Amino acid sequence: MVVWMTIVFIESPMTRPVHAETAQPKRWAIVIHGGAGGDPSKWSDEKRNARLDGLEAALKIGRDLLAGGGSSLDAVEAVIRSLEDNASFNAGRGAVLTQAGNAELDASIMDGRNRACGAIAGVTTIKNPIATARLVMTDTKHVLLVGRGAEAFAASKNVPLVDPKYFLSRRRRTPQQPDPSEHPHLGTVGCAALDSEGNLAAGTSTGGTPKKLPGRVGDSPIVGAGTFADNASCAVSGTGVGEEYIRNAVAYDIAAQMLYAKRSLETAITEIMTERLQPGIGGLIGVSHDGQIVMQHNTPGMSCAAADSNGRFETHLALDNGGRPAVNAAKPIDAAKPINAARSTDADKEEIRRLIGQQADAWNAGDIDRFMDVYWHDEELTFCSAGSITRGWTATLERYKRRYPDKATMGNLSFSDLEFLRLGDDAFQVLGVWQLTRDATPIGGRFTLVLRRFDDTWRIVHDHTSVRDAP
Repeated sequence: MVVWMTIVFIESPMTRPVHAETAQPKRWAIVIHGGAGGDPSKWSDEKRNARLDGLEAALKIGRDLLAGGGSSLDAVEAVIRSLEDNASFNAGRGAVLTQAGNAELDASIMDGRNRACGAIAGVTTIKNPIATARLVMTDTKHVLLVGRGAEAFAASKNVPLVDPKYFLSRRRRTPQQPDPSEHPHLGTVGCAALDSEGNLAAGTSTGGTPKKLPGRVGDSPIVGAGTFADNASCAVSGTGVGEEYIRNAVAYDIAAQMLYAKRSLETAITEIMTERLQPGIGGLIGVSHDGQIVMQHNTPGMSCAAADSNGRFETHLALDNGGRPAVNAAKPIDAAKPINAARSTDADKEEIRRLIGQQADAWNAGDIDRFMDVYWHDEELTFCSAGSITRGWTATLERYKRRYPDKATMGNLSFSDLEFLRLGDDAFQVLGVWQLTRDATPIGGRFTLVLRRFDDTWRIVHDHTSVRDAP
């Protein structure tokens, strides 16, 4: 919040910075999914462990490639190849079967640098569809090849081909004996990645839906529906009922919301998952151009995993609240759920006091991420100080972390003399005094916050800070 102004004071033309900005390591991020669908709590331990092991192995492949300076395209292809080779997932070897009892596979991949893309659909003999999709992108003038034409192209490129029986070889159940614990529409596999050069890529691969009509094609090979990547916005992969993703142009719509409505990746995906798609349809993963990772689903579960250059490494079979934020920032402020006008001003003041105190506690514990939890997680957040404006939650977080790399530089923060002015049922203005104490010269000043209520939670949407000389 207000502590940012410490730097403005110290770095005036008449003083030497306490610590100069140094070059930051190049950032990378990766997120993967192994399909949305059934409730993992109803699965056997063997099945849960197989999924988690497969996710972890694939994520390590992508992480190691990106950490070593590899490209996002290479990471996406390698991760998806790993999942295609694992019969625990509905892609490649583990693909579900059509009504005719055979596997028909689809895949797509997209390069965020130039929107180059390639896809194949309805193939029965290509071991790793994602690799052939990439060759369509790089070695032809086309985007999508299907059926025998795609397989002939693959053969001409000497990619591994297999007997169609390969996709049946590790099954324990026949098509007539479906797993009763399985969700009716088991998903796909996918990956979205940002490399250290700032390039995005995404890919998706699938066997489709169980017992589909022969020749049915879903969203996975449809660029703009199940896959999309653009360096200016995000990389996205979807999983679920493909027809709904096609009808709603889901993957492209997320990028469009970011480009034209200036929404964050999380806001755009939340809008799709809560407003556009009906419950039980599927899930989405994405990485924004600045490295924000989002994973959400509106099915009982979604196998997913994420890693980044900050040390994050996690795998899941389902996410709390489907991965959606506690505050639904997808809706504009004036479109938030109706507010209970009867709620007392005193209760609101106490809640805001608690949140501001929570910020001080987080700061004094050296936890900038938790400190930022009270801010509106949206790119429309504004922070003003010394005549300059920083826009967006992500930009604000990154600036704090550059300026305050450790606890020693953060010092101890306190807030006092809070004054409240209600601006309607869903807004408050809060004035107060801040003080930063550390080994360097202690300073402080005043701040003005504007908070808005989303559902039953308050968030800072605007922060303006001034500085006074230390006493």
